[in-house]
Amino acid sequence: MTITQLRYIVALDQFKSFAKAAEHCLVAQPTLSLQIQKVEQELGFELFDRKKNPVITTKLGKAVVDQAKNTLKEADKLFEIAGQWKDEPAGSISIGIIPTVSNYLIPSIYQSLQTEFAKVNFRISELPTLTILEKLESEEIDLGILATPLKIPNIVEQPLYYEPFVVYYPKDAKEKSRSVSMKHIEKYPLLVLGEEHCFRHQSLKICNRNSLAKIESGSVETLKRMVDMGIGVTLLPKLSVIATSERVVPFSSPEPAREISLVYKKGFYKTRILKKLTSLILSVIPDEYHTKEKFKIIGVSLNQD
Repeated sequence: MTITQLRYIVALDQFKSFAKAAEHCLVAQPTLSLQIQKVEQELGFELFDRKKNPVITTKLGKAVVDQAKNTLKEADKLFEIAGQWKDEPAGSISIGIIPTVSNYLIPSIYQSLQTEFAKVNFRISELPTLTILEKLESEEIDLGILATPLKIPNIVEQPLYYEPFVVYYPKDAKEKSRSVSMKHIEKYPLLVLGEEHCFRHQSLKICNRNSLAKIESGSVETLKRMVDMGIGVTLLPKLSVIATSERVVPFSSPEPAREISLVYKKGFYKTRILKKLTSLILSVIPDEYHTKEKFKIIGVSLNQD
């Protein structure tokens, strides 16, 4: 029984499909299926019920999968220990990142991930906050990049930067100024993201609006297009827009801002990758956003996210 075979078993348990598990493991489906069969022959019992669709892990199979996860975790630790003595980090790491951060952060660091982490296999998924937390708990991902503070037991938060909220006005808005307060925008319909986005609830907190907004959308880009059509105003993360546009206006001081953090489960051990990734992210974020002194931090409501 090999480490690779254990990875195939865990993947099939996770995805409940030979095709999806093979795609995740970057191998051909017949290869994955054959290797899992070899493990079952070696153990003397079936790990999966292939007659079901989706594939179901058997009772004995669940026990094997749980142990396989532990074994893989310990094996990864060995690679991490070995990597501490090498010139550059190595291994694999999976990251979940909320959409309102990924739309500007990933394009900013992608090339550096390829060159500075040449021996690291990254898997990056765009996910809402609650899904990231669920996958951290089940150890399907290693790290999350999202808005905090969350104050969840067993989850460590490492603040990275503090990002102001800005108002995005329609082209024909008459009350644009160098900075705005609530009285400037309360006359406009407010456009917000959908329920699954924590940014939505932070926006409603800032605007003191508990009722549903006029239009809800699944993406920042759609909100911007709706504002361009003159339907209303929206709040955006400052780093996702061109700050020099006269239609992008900051709030009066202290500016409302969100805290963006790297989060991981207690016991996380890929510290060398974490340290270098932290430095890379901070290198593309303006220095003025590295501290929170001049901002009013808007919290996250998980019961609404």
